[in-house]
Amino acid sequence: MSSYVNNIRVAVLLFPLLSALFSLPYAIYQYRKYGSISLWKTFLVFSFIFYLMCAYFMVILPLPADRTILIPSAQHPQLHPLSFLDSFTMADLRSLASFSGVIAFLRRPDVYTVYFNVLLTVPFGLYMRYLFHRKWWQTLIVGFCLSLFFEISQLSGLFGIYEYPYRLFDVDDLITNTTGAMLGFWVSIPLCHFLPDLREVDERSIVRGSVHTSFTRRLIAFAIDLVVTAAVLWAWRTFIAGGSTWRYDTLAGLLVSTGAAFMLIPCITRGQTIGHMVLRLRVVRPDGDSATCLSYIARYGLLFWVFLLLPVWVSALYPTQGITVRMWVDEYAVGADTVEAILSSVYITWFVTIALRAVISAFKHPFVMLNGVMTDTRVMSEAQVERLRAARNAQSLADELAENDLGASSVDDAFDTSFDSVYSDELDAEIDEVRAEDE
Repeated sequence: MSSYVNNIRVAVLLFPLLSALFSLPYAIYQYRKYGSISLWKTFLVFSFIFYLMCAYFMVILPLPADRTILIPSAQHPQLHPLSFLDSFTMADLRSLASFSGVIAFLRRPDVYTVYFNVLLTVPFGLYMRYLFHRKWWQTLIVGFCLSLFFEISQLSGLFGIYEYPYRLFDVDDLITNTTGAMLGFWVSIPLCHFLPDLREVDERSIVRGSVHTSFTRRLIAFAIDLVVTAAVLWAWRTFIAGGSTWRYDTLAGLLVSTGAAFMLIPCITRGQTIGHMVLRLRVVRPDGDSATCLSYIARYGLLFWVFLLLPVWVSALYPTQGITVRMWVDEYAVGADTVEAILSSVYITWFVTIALRAVISAFKHPFVMLNGVMTDTRVMSEAQVERLRAARNAQSLADELAENDLGASSVDDAFDTSFDSVYSDELDAEIDEVRAEDE
């Protein structure tokens, strides 16, 4: 039992690293498909990853210290199904008549190995049905494949890391692991009645994504765009600037890279950077209407070329010896240290306001930056843009109906009235045709 506990400890230590690697792809997938991330579903996904780590480590650990070790008992696979039953005798079975006999029987290594292999994959069957909505025969196949992966890991010496198998390939493990997966599948049927329906969870996520664009979603898109910017900057320095020692090389490279990633691409795609395309976001007007190319340039020009690149501007243009400022009768020397202190205070204040607005946005308040206010633009999800446009079109239709005094109390009534009117006209036309034929 202590070896099992140690394997779980290893999984606990490595889980933060693995979860960090999966977090970004998972977030991108959830935002693209549902528009928001459900905490309950996120817990299920990462608990499933943690379970798989624990299960795999229990199968392959502990690892031998010598990669060339030869373990004779593991060199020949055990291919006789249900061979563990051969070790049971009539005396063993008669001992099950008493409670103490049952406990002693369950403590036998050849017995607890069997029910451990069954219990190992019970959670897998539960996840297959509840999280992935798999049917029983799909769970059977996937559960068998998981067990086969475990056994092949042992048979191949952890896929060639060890020269010889260091654990026995046992066909009984395939049977018991697959049985455990199916047991978990059937146990999950009554259990699912007490758990939230994941289809409803996904529907609520879609609704949230169409109403509110979270700060986290925008931050991930911005991070992707920064990677694109870095790639453009590298290409500029490698293929265009070359080995130039021009004083303004850094400034020129940053202007070109940010202009390409945040201004040129949105002008081509009508409001989407690369990060926006990945996360299904778009720069639009506050009412969801399309913005102009000039708006994209102004929005990100204010952010990058004016504000974020201000230290680079100062570094390139500011005199190295400083300047002297005259105020009334006094003169003050403004050196690089003074400018650096001023810029640091400005950016620290800006980051604090960003953090505060990010916290507020978690309560469904829109996250709006100053450059967005000045250019009358917003970053919204495509679903939110479609919802705003649909609401605006519905309002326009309602206003038009009211102006024409059609007597419709709602848009649905207007459609019903229009349908009845068209249907009545068609019926009158058919009656006139019948009368004409009779005449």
